This record gives sequence, structure tokens and C-alpha cells, in this order.
Amino acid sequence: MKKQVILALTLVLFLFQGLTPASAGELSDIQNHWAKKQITVLVDKGVISGFEDGTFRPDANVTRGQFAAFLVRALDLPPGDSAFKDVPESSKLFADVAAAKKAGLILGTTDGYGLVNEPVTRADVAVMIDRALQLKGDFPEKANLTFTDQGSIPAYARESIERMVHYGVVLGTSDNRIDHSSPASRAESAVFVYRMLVLLGEITDENPDPPTDPPAPVGEPGKSVNLSSSEVQIPLGDGNKVKVRMNTAGVPLHYKRSDVFTHIKSKDYNYYYDMGFPNKPLGTLKVTLRRVDNSDTFVFAKFEHNGDNTYSASIILPFDQASSYKVQRYDSYGKVVHEHNNTYGIDPSTHPIGILNVANGSQTRANIMMSKNYTSIKREQAYANGQKSVVREFLDEYESYKIHQDTASKAVSMQLNMKVTSKAISESWVLLSNEKLFEDQSYIDYWFKRSIDEYHTINKWLTAEGVYTKLPWSVEPGYKMAFGRNLGYIQGGIYLRAYNGSNERYFYNLVMNSIADLDVFTNGAIRNGDVPVFKTEYTSTWLKRAYGTTAPYIDTRHNENTALFLKGAGEAFNIRELADANRKYADFLVNQKAIGNIIKITTSSHLIADYYAPGSQTTHVSLNHALGEMRFLIETYQHTKDEKYYRTAREIKAAIEYLYPRWVRDDGDLWYQVNGKLEFNGRDYAWLTLVDLLKSQTLFEEIGQPRSAIFDKMITSKTKYLVSTGQPIKSNIIDMLKEQGFGHLVEGYGSVSAASELEKDELELLAEEEMNDQDLKLLEERNMDLLEEEEMELHEKELK
Repeated sequence: MKKQVILALTLVLFLFQGLTPASAGELSDIQNHWAKKQITVLVDKGVISGFEDGTFRPDANVTRGQFAAFLVRALDLPPGDSAFKDVPESSKLFADVAAAKKAGLILGTTDGYGLVNEPVTRADVAVMIDRALQLKGDFPEKANLTFTDQGSIPAYARESIERMVHYGVVLGTSDNRIDHSSPASRAESAVFVYRMLVLLGEITDENPDPPTDPPAPVGEPGKSVNLSSSEVQIPLGDGNKVKVRMNTAGVPLHYKRSDVFTHIKSKDYNYYYDMGFPNKPLGTLKVTLRRVDNSDTFVFAKFEHNGDNTYSASIILPFDQASSYKVQRYDSYGKVVHEHNNTYGIDPSTHPIGILNVANGSQTRANIMMSKNYTSIKREQAYANGQKSVVREFLDEYESYKIHQDTASKAVSMQLNMKVTSKAISESWVLLSNEKLFEDQSYIDYWFKRSIDEYHTINKWLTAEGVYTKLPWSVEPGYKMAFGRNLGYIQGGIYLRAYNGSNERYFYNLVMNSIADLDVFTNGAIRNGDVPVFKTEYTSTWLKRAYGTTAPYIDTRHNENTALFLKGAGEAFNIRELADANRKYADFLVNQKAIGNIIKITTSSHLIADYYAPGSQTTHVSLNHALGEMRFLIETYQHTKDEKYYRTAREIKAAIEYLYPRWVRDDGDLWYQVNGKLEFNGRDYAWLTLVDLLKSQTLFEEIGQPRSAIFDKMITSKTKYLVSTGQPIKSNIIDMLKEQGFGHLVEGYGSVSAASELEKDELELLAEEEMNDQDLKLLEERNMDLLEEEEMELHEKELK
């Protein structure tokens, strides 16, 4: 019976991790790995498994719950009957965590949470294995620690680390660090469990490990050192180094710890410092070095200042063997026009400073994209259900930099200055490459000009946690200058398309940075191949008023854009972890009928609500959302051949067709949305829904289905409306109309706007324009009372 329970637990873990019990000999990515021996033994024993694609993914992070499951299986522990508040019985982790909890391997927090989805650190590993060993015998001896970072070992883990070092389960690194705060990878986890089993006599090790854990690969960033009390330096491992200096006298920087977080095709090296004296710090500094797999490095600096005075700091990049430099600035291509927008007011932010090119003779020494400095205050709104909405109140965008050149010693140094504002967060970034970020000057011209024209949405306030952009007024907590992590802009579809059209290094870096941002946003789920359904982290007040929806909630179109970006990146760069990035969202769409988050149209057709949050009312359905969902499901069906996706797509198509001609307004334009009472509201986008309809017809033909006669009628009505009102239509849309037999409707039409060389696709434009239009359309839907209208008018006057 006991063996049957353990087998059941094993199968559950295989399911939740997407794992398969393949033999170690079938794993393609460990054949030359330093931990191959340990991985092979544990795979053969059924303690840990590979993935369905034949890989082991040795560098992927492991969660606390997953590591506990490894120990449960390795020690054949009996099942438990309760877990933690954050592990409900429906969770696939429940059985393993319950067994680990019963055995005392994982205790959880004082308020009953197991934190099972957090990355397991080397300190956590030592504690859990220490507890496991005490279950099996007496292991009391402790080592006298001599590690250089032993002073920062947390109290809860110190004795466990002392014991595990003594018994050889957890070893130090080659530079004499215990590295207790760094997450443990799958390979490292296998090694730790292997050593535990050797110690218990469960397996025999004929070739024991050397006295240290494997050293960091050559080329990785190294240890932080203090050049003075107020200046720190980190070697980047590529011949360069970065310094951060407090320019205000009497404000020291004290190193605390570091950790590493692995993403897909990039890795974050995080360094943490106290600002001020350790016994009473004024705040903190976090430096993140995001190393992309092409050896380029994003440097993110983040000060969180709790004191009363404003200070000055600098990011410094020194270069030797440098005879000259040149700065190519964004503002040489024009000036941002900060126009007032009815949805988000005025966006005061702009774009990066520009590219610094450091050369040695005719050879490129380094290219650096330099950002401006952004100061803000974190604002939160808590709700009775335990959830919260999070935004940043923007304070300032600040530009200050100096380039120092010493011709005698052939040295150039970049100094990017930051305002460390009191009671606020200050952030800056640079992207450093030893190669040219752009090979073709025409693409610099294109991108710099586009960044000015579309300053609201792209390429400016980047952080190690994601990009921040201006939010509509209708967010909670309510601030005129509310910025946030909008999933529509965190996903890097715009950069992927630019890379596919140019093959430029800078766009590749932005694509990989976007993937890393989404990985941070999901706490490592992307890297582990488990692409989730993404949740918006700030509340929209109109959704809250209309339906009781508060953050976090699911926005269907943002998820569509994000899933398509990840799948597109997976295909473009052969990333196995992203091969099925579309399936999780497609499964979510299919499941909406079962949970009732739909508007039922007929017995065999329905529309999926635009937004979803447990406990809120069913929201409206936008026509462009419905068309996008239908196409997304059909494309997923093409990829997987799973009939459930095509079946749901047909039901959505049937619902759209059934509601015709009510979709058409009296003037021939289309309505924007329909609610649960089948009331139509809002004016449609200028032409984005038209593109949705045209692309849908093309997709029907691709899968061998006839064109929708009703969609053709909607295309005709929409096109006639645009022509009759003289609205500009992009040239590529004109081409689509002609290709599908609607050329007579636009023959000789003069209001045509040209498509650019790297023309944006429909989903990019939806991501950019949806936020601009959705509030106005929902204000129309809600028929706000006179008081609310007067408040809005007053708000606009204040900003003007």
C-alpha cells in the first residue's frame, strides 16, 4: 500500500511539472553536464524526472514545493493529511507538500503559508535536508564555517548549514562562498539529494565530489567589492566592470548579499546593498546584471530611499583601450509632443538618452544604450478579499550624464547620474555590448524616430521587474501620474517583429529582456516551461464599478498578445520551453464555458467575457476580443490538432454571426461591445476590428472552411463607413481588402496612410490603442451620472 501511495505521488508530480519518467540516457541536455552522474542516478531511481521533450533542463530553478517533493520520493515518506493555506486540496502539489509537512521537512510561516511556489534557496535546501536526515538518524556534528559570506547567513538556517557542511551535503563555491541566498537549480538539487542518499547509505558513490561545488562558468559576473565606503564595483566577466557611487558625502554603501535567477536565454545576477549605515540604513540599492546569451548585459540600478534628504548617485562604466567616443541621441530626431489624452491625460516620460559608441581606432570597444532616471512612489490599494492593486506614482524623468576621456591613457568612462529622492524609488538602466547594437544606421534612424512618435508605449522606463508605462486615470489607487506594469507592453511583440525585420542585435536584446520580465512577473514559471494565464496587477475603476472586478484579474486580449509573443519567440529562436506557450491560454478560453464566464447566445453558441476574476460578475464582450479569441483557438487547433479548440472557436463564430445585423450601428460603423443583456454599446476602433474580420476570413480558407458570408457583410459595412467619413486607412489594409474582393469599395480612395518598412501587426496595434479607447467606450456604456461627468471635466481642465 505504501509503495502505491508513493507511486501515485510520483505520477502527480510528473503531471504538474510536465515531466515524464524517461531514462537518464534519453535526456539530451546532460550528456556533458557536470552533474550528469547524480542526475542519472536519481532519474533511474525515480526521484526526479526529465521533460516530455527529452530534456532535463538542469539550469531551471526549483521551487520549495518541488524540492520537498524530491525528498518525499527519495525517502519514501508516508502521506500527510493537511498542507498549507496556499496549497489547497485541489493543488497538484497537495499530496507531496502534505507528506513533507507531516514529516517536518517544511514548516511554513507563522500565518500558515508554505511559500511552496517560491524558489528554493541553498539555505532552504540545507534546512530541509537537515530535517530529513534527523528523521533517519543522528547527525549532530557541526563545521566551523569560514566562508566569506557566512556573516549574512540567516539565523533560521545557520545551524543546518553548519551540519550540512560538516557532512558534505552542501559545499562552498570555489571562491569560498556558501552562496546561501542563491536559488538552487534542478542540477544542484539533484546533487544535494544524491549526497544525502550517499550519507544515508542508500547509494554508493565510487567517485565522491571534490571539496567545493562547481565554480561559476568563466565569463559570469563576479563578487562586489567596495572601492571606497560609498562606491562599489562589480566585474562583469566580459572584460568590463560596473561601478555604483553615492555622490553625496557621508552616505556609504554596504554589501549585503547576492543571488542568481536563471531565465530563458538570460540570467539575472542580483546584488543587494544597504544605503547608509547597516545598523540604521536609509534605504537599499539593488543592482541587477541581466546577462543575455549573446553576452550583452542590461544593468538595472534601483534605489529605495526611506530617508528625508535627496541624494545623488551614479552608474559608472569605465573602458580602457578606448581612443574615442560618440553619442547618438534620440532627441536629435525630434521632440516628443506631450499631447493630452482623454484616457490617460499627459504622459511626461519620453525615451532613452541614446547610444554611446566607444571605439579604439576604427574598432568598436563598446556600445551602451543609456536610459534616463525615473523616480516614483509605490502605491497600493488593499481589498477585503486579501488582494491588492499596485501602481507607481511617477515623480520625475531626469537626464544627466557625463563622458570622461583620458587621451593619454586611452580611457573613456560613462557616468549616468541618478536622483535618489527621499521617500521614493529611483531607477535607471543601461544596456552594454562589446559589439555594435545596430549594424545598419537606417534601423537606428527608424527606431529612434519611432520611439519619439510612440513614446507612450515603447522603449524607455525598463526595470529588472518589467517595463512601466502610463496608465489610464481610471485605476485604483487613483493618481494622475499612475504608471504600472501593463502586460500589453511587457510582452515584446513589437521588439520581436522589429528583430524579424532587421536582425539587429538591439532588438534581440529587447526580446530576451521581455521574456525575462515575464519570467519575473510569473516567479519563474516561464523558465520552467509552465506558461501561465497572466493577471493584471492594477484595478480598473470602471470594471470595479460595473462588475465588482478588482486586481488581480485576467484580461483576455492581453493574454492573447502575450501568448502569441512567447510562441512567436519560441519559433523564431527554437526555444523548447515556449513551444506550447499558446496552449495554457487556449485551455483557459475553452474552460470559460464550464465556469460560466460567458454570454450565452444560443444553445450551441456563446461569447467569452473580456475579463475574469473569481467572485466578480460576468463582464461585457468586445467584438475585437471575440474575433481574436476565435482566431487564437483555430491557430492552436492547427498547432495541436486538438478538436476542443476548434469546437470552441466554432461556437464563438456562430455567436458573432447570430448577433448580426445588430452589430451594425445606424451609420454603418460597428458597435464596440455587447453585454449580458445583449445591449450593444460603444463605437468600434477605427479599423482594427476590420483587420480582425479580414484575417479571420483568411484563416477560414487556410483550414479549408468557406468564408463567412456575415463577416463579409460586416467588412463591407465597416469599409463603407470609413470611406464615407473620410477616415485614413493604412495601405496594407487597402491591399487586404483588394485581395479579398472588396477593392471596388476603396477604388481611388485618397485617404490612405503608408505602411512603414517594419509595419506593426494587428496585435501590436491593439496593445497600443486598446488602453487609449477602452475607457471612453466604457464611459459610454455606463452612462455615468452628471456628477461623475463633471468630475471628469474638472480633471481634464486641471491637467490642461
